[in-house]
Amino acid sequence: MALGLAERQRAHLVGLHVAPDVFVGVPAEVSLDYIEQAQKQIEADATANETTFRDLAAASGIDAEWRLELAQGPGYEAAVTRHVRCADLVITGQPDGFAWRGGDLLTEILLDSGRPILFLPYAGTFPRLGERVLVAWNGGREAARAAFDAVPLLREARNVRILMIDPPRGPSSGLAPADDLAVALARHGVPVEAARTTSGGLAVGDALLNDISDHGADLLVMGCYGHSRFRELLFGGVTRHILEHMTVPVLMSR
Repeated sequence: MALGLAERQRAHLVGLHVAPDVFVGVPAEVSLDYIEQAQKQIEADATANETTFRDLAAASGIDAEWRLELAQGPGYEAAVTRHVRCADLVITGQPDGFAWRGGDLLTEILLDSGRPILFLPYAGTFPRLGERVLVAWNGGREAARAAFDAVPLLREARNVRILMIDPPRGPSSGLAPADDLAVALARHGVPVEAARTTSGGLAVGDALLNDISDHGADLLVMGCYGHSRFRELLFGGVTRHILEHMTVPVLMSR
């Protein structure tokens, strides 16, 4: 997916590999030979990843760069976030096992990077994305940031559907209607339409997934919501549901 997007956008693609600290989690009684072998395996894994990345990038003819970061201590978060904050878009996979309860590396990136992240579902294949896009809209800050972060992809779409689920009745202070977003995106050359629907008793996350299926969307754009001071409780219901059950790639901003 990253190779295809970089080619379409004429982008510079960075492959980042963070090698673990060999001494993290090693019992004190482990032999030096064991540590030496573990270090060799870490280096071999890094080399294999680099070779794969460089070969694929060279075959596609894109402008690409490989970065190897050596983690210091048990956490990768600081090493990864430092690189991510200087990127236009981060592309990564949905973690198998639904690890969205706090403490996961991708959770840290989503919360702390300040950059849009494109998550690819761990199940399924996605040879191309962005032909039919669903933008989840509630008129709030997070949704606005995601929608405009996605403009370079939305311009290439055949259809962009802005969906507001259970829209408020009457004026709501600070919330922008879907029609206003449609007008703004159209000025950027986006082929856009605004739509409204009711959840009908469904959870909003399920209503979004149903709309994706009904209209054949191949990309969901949405904000990341949540306000708890505890990371393990931070994600709101819709955000967590989509992260756990995504059926198409999801571009998310916070």
